[in-house]
Amino acid sequence: MKKSKMTRRDIIPRILFSALLIPLCLLSVEGQQKEVRVVKPYSPTLSGAEKIQLLPSLDEEIEFDLPGFTYQLYPKLYPSEFKLEPIKAARMVQMPLKKLYKTELTAGLGNYWTPYAELKFNQLRSREGAFGLTLRHHSMNGKLKLEDERKIPAGFSENSLEAEGSRFLKRAVFDYRAGASYDTYIHYGFDPDTLEVPAEPIPERDSLKHGYFTAGASLGLHSSGTDSSLFKYNGGLEYYYFTHGFEETEHGAKASLGFHKGLDLLDISGEAGGAFYGHYPDWDTIMGNHTMAWLNPRVSKRSSEWQFSAGVNMYLSFISGSLGSNDKLKTFHLYPHGTFEFNIVREVIVPYFGVDGYLESNHNRKIVDENPYIVPALSLRPTNHKLIVFAGLKGRVTDKVAYNFKGSYSIIDDQYFFVNDTSLLDHNGDRLKNQFTVEFANTTLLRLQGEIVVRPRDNWKVFLKGNFYSYTHDQWSGPDPSDTITYEPDEDHPWNKPSWDVSLQARYNMGDKILVDLGIYTIGSRYYKIVNPTDTDGKLPWILDANLGVEYRYTKLLSFWLRINNIAAQQYYLYNQYPAYRFRAMLGFTYAL
Repeated sequence: MKKSKMTRRDIIPRILFSALLIPLCLLSVEGQQKEVRVVKPYSPTLSGAEKIQLLPSLDEEIEFDLPGFTYQLYPKLYPSEFKLEPIKAARMVQMPLKKLYKTELTAGLGNYWTPYAELKFNQLRSREGAFGLTLRHHSMNGKLKLEDERKIPAGFSENSLEAEGSRFLKRAVFDYRAGASYDTYIHYGFDPDTLEVPAEPIPERDSLKHGYFTAGASLGLHSSGTDSSLFKYNGGLEYYYFTHGFEETEHGAKASLGFHKGLDLLDISGEAGGAFYGHYPDWDTIMGNHTMAWLNPRVSKRSSEWQFSAGVNMYLSFISGSLGSNDKLKTFHLYPHGTFEFNIVREVIVPYFGVDGYLESNHNRKIVDENPYIVPALSLRPTNHKLIVFAGLKGRVTDKVAYNFKGSYSIIDDQYFFVNDTSLLDHNGDRLKNQFTVEFANTTLLRLQGEIVVRPRDNWKVFLKGNFYSYTHDQWSGPDPSDTITYEPDEDHPWNKPSWDVSLQARYNMGDKILVDLGIYTIGSRYYKIVNPTDTDGKLPWILDANLGVEYRYTKLLSFWLRINNIAAQQYYLYNQYPAYRFRAMLGFTYAL
């Protein structure tokens, strides 16, 4: 290999270049380690530029001719192919069904020796029909204190057996029911002045007991279609046998048919039927047998903002007793019917008003259910509600608060009121007054009522309801209209009818495990008829009653419950001379299998 030789001319330039490069490198390293401070801030400036023109413009002096051209469209069909692809059907998930049980037993026991038992047998879920059987017993056997602190036997016993079911047809449902009951009530409401000690001992329980037996059956058939344009109907047949001690007997039968058909212009509907109430043997010579027939046709129309209904109520009434020959009781009654409501704010403010009227049959079974302390086998003529005019306002403040306020004015003939009976005497000739008879009056009734429902949550529900009543009487009479009764203006009161009542009920469900039901009821003062001239107090004070019910569901099959009535142990009267039981409590259970 040949080696090159470096001459002096080559070495001298390299040494000079290295001597200049080394100081520059040292300055560069030292500059990276020191902070650089700027004494004067940097202020960049632009040199001025001379603008040719402030605004752009286009000044053209070239002239040219626009070319002319024509065109023509030639339609042409382009085939498009649409292919259907099958979509997989959605799978509907079946909603879980609540399990049903064949039997359910409810039993409890309370103070005043108050047993309660109810046994139900039910058919399980079926597409063909349903059937159930219920046996029930409830009684109260304690004694009550009279005004003179003496105790008298009181209470009641209610026993019933009922079977009911339904048969599901293709487009209808067939219902049937049959049952019987035997109820006994103790007429314990004696005037202490008639039980002088020691001359008059306390009556025995059996001597005060009155028993009522009822047996009945009913058949019904109604349409089951949900389409509003279909013809809908609801028909039924009913019969009952009612007797007091198997002596005075009442047979009741009723047939009715209702229908509704939606048309393009109007909807038509109506109800037709008849009823018969026979008294055997002929213990009721005043009323005898009572037969009624009615026809109530309607036309109606509704939209999203309003709805109305118009029609008439027609009644025929036939009485076979001596009352049937009385010219005062008409055999034919015609009443107007009409209602109208509209939205000021939909579902928030909804005014409504209307007019109505009807004929009401007053049979013995109905009156005993209302007041079991009446004189057996009363003569009760029908009540004629000649005219009822009403107006109201309903709606929802929010989704959780609903209200309904209503006022009505009624003209009523032969409205019945309960008064103490003075025909029954003891062996000393004193009036017992422990039973009630009725007096009839032609009256007008002004009624104001209001309802508020509050549901803050799904498990909370509160009901508040109140009524105010104002009666004005025209003429009083006994069961026979010819037996007129005259009262002084300050004695003209609606006997045993309150002037107002208010109820508050709250329900709470804690996780479907604990259920609480609280009710508070108040009833205004009531007047009772003064029988003896020496009586000074003909007014019963107002009533306050509070009740509480608690249920604990231990499992789906077993639950325990507690019911408390008259929590404050208030002393009040159901009717004149009939004090109510004070504090009452019952503990029981419900078991399903």
